[in-house]
Amino acid sequence: MNRLPYGIVASVALAAQLGAQQPAQRETVRLTDTGSIPRAVVDDVARIVNAASTRRITGDLVVRADEEVDSDIAVLAGQTTIAGHVRGRVIAVNGDVILRERARVDGDIVVLGGRISGRDGATVGGAVQEFANRVTIVRSNDASVAPGEPNPDERWWQLRERWRSRSWSHLRLVSTRTYNRVEGLPVLVGPQFGRDLGWGRLTLDLLGVVRSVGSFEQSSANLGHDARVELRFGRDYGVRVGGQLFDVVDPVEPWHLTEAEVGLSSFFLRRDFSDYYNRHGGTLYAGVYLNDDLDLTIGYSDQRWATRPTKNPLTLFRNNSAWRPNPAMDEGTFHVATAALSYDTRNDVDDPWSGWYVTGNYEFGRGTISRYAPTSPGVRQTNLGGQTEYDRMFIDVRRYNRVSPEGQLNARLVVGGWLSGDDLPLQRRLSVSGPGVLPGYDFRRMRGATDFWQCSNAPDALQPALVDGLPAQCSRVALAQLEYRGELRIDPWGFFAGERSHRRWGWGRSPEWVAFVDAGRGWLVGPRSGDMAYPGNRLPPLGTFRADIGLGLKLDDLGIYLAKGVSEHGGPLNVVVRLKPRF
Repeated sequence: MNRLPYGIVASVALAAQLGAQQPAQRETVRLTDTGSIPRAVVDDVARIVNAASTRRITGDLVVRADEEVDSDIAVLAGQTTIAGHVRGRVIAVNGDVILRERARVDGDIVVLGGRISGRDGATVGGAVQEFANRVTIVRSNDASVAPGEPNPDERWWQLRERWRSRSWSHLRLVSTRTYNRVEGLPVLVGPQFGRDLGWGRLTLDLLGVVRSVGSFEQSSANLGHDARVELRFGRDYGVRVGGQLFDVVDPVEPWHLTEAEVGLSSFFLRRDFSDYYNRHGGTLYAGVYLNDDLDLTIGYSDQRWATRPTKNPLTLFRNNSAWRPNPAMDEGTFHVATAALSYDTRNDVDDPWSGWYVTGNYEFGRGTISRYAPTSPGVRQTNLGGQTEYDRMFIDVRRYNRVSPEGQLNARLVVGGWLSGDDLPLQRRLSVSGPGVLPGYDFRRMRGATDFWQCSNAPDALQPALVDGLPAQCSRVALAQLEYRGELRIDPWGFFAGERSHRRWGWGRSPEWVAFVDAGRGWLVGPRSGDMAYPGNRLPPLGTFRADIGLGLKLDDLGIYLAKGVSEHGGPLNVVVRLKPRF
């Protein structure tokens, strides 16, 4: 017997559910006794509810995790539970809306006479409005009972309320970036404004940055700002333009680990896996986007870069240990032009089973370096004149493949670095050192005479000259990662002998086992010198790449991995804890 594909079955089931709950003859709905709810909001809700393209349901509705709805949804006198993807708007009258983890709603959510829960774990593309007042639902087959235009005496009030219903403002007080050894806990504080223009959206953020390392004291080193304005033309696809003024601390290589992982490691274990520098200036940008699938942005900015010294923020453990020094960075003024591309077809952003995720950026920089940071001998030219001009490319390609109902094979390729011009500033150098890239090797530690991880020694040097903090100094890097993930089905108590069953042990998803292999290295660009430097048109031999292998257990978002380097003898067996999938 032939079987329909699961996606078709799910779509048919949803259509049957929606269709079964709609009356054969579409009634007109009028909302009365609305209390303090703005008239403009009520009229907009009634218009959507009565629209022919809206899926209207009386009673409870559940959109399962594997379902997609391509239209607006209006639920009357029932509970709305969304675990899947709604491409339109969600309207609920006299009922609650429950958003499950990883639920996605592309449009607005408006609730009259109910509450919204679960917003933190879901993605909502539009505005969210919630009114606790219950309303009276009046049904009729006569379209003349639908809400009409207000009388002239009420029109000015409706215009005012309509403006308020499509605008929002918040006073934000949130942590930004991550807990680190140069800022402690940076906090963003300030107003955020927004306006839904119908054909687009305007947002404005006016945020100050206060850093905890000086007990939040008011000093130029302890204060910053991040102000941004953006205008979008279109909803699901369109064009955006914007500008930004900033005085912030940025990580040198944000692609290694997530900010949450770096921050927790710093706060709990006093181990900071990033290096930082100060960036002060302004930028203008423009871009095109297509839902969350495709985004292309170009920008131009004037920036001033500076070193951030190592501080001594409080940590939960190991307060008697010294922080790894934050390496000194090049200081100066730069004009920077950038182009960034993002292409995303993953079925789940947080835990993908299939699809592509490609990010790439190109940067052209021109400026004056007023103070050069120390580097290892041979890393860059010694006759440094201050004026510099460079361009750089970075590409990260990931592919997720579901190879069985319980297993997936994922691959990642990262290449990046110098393209032409002068030597890269230290802020734009790269490395493959750390638990996010080659976990089988210790982070920022030398092994052997040649440093393939962060290029921190001179070519052919018997005694490498180390720089404080051991910064990333490679001109180019290449990294490949491959992993297999399979669902772990276990029943240690034997209650279900002979059945394919498992226990979740309180986790949101089934446990998974992970087997992986990584290979990569960094190198300098220049005249051939040992295994460290190669001409710009050559790649290092594959035999010089460093590789590791490992096994892990993934419990929901938490992963525990054992990794060991296989390119050298005598290396340690490292234990790595990750809060997100490896890539």
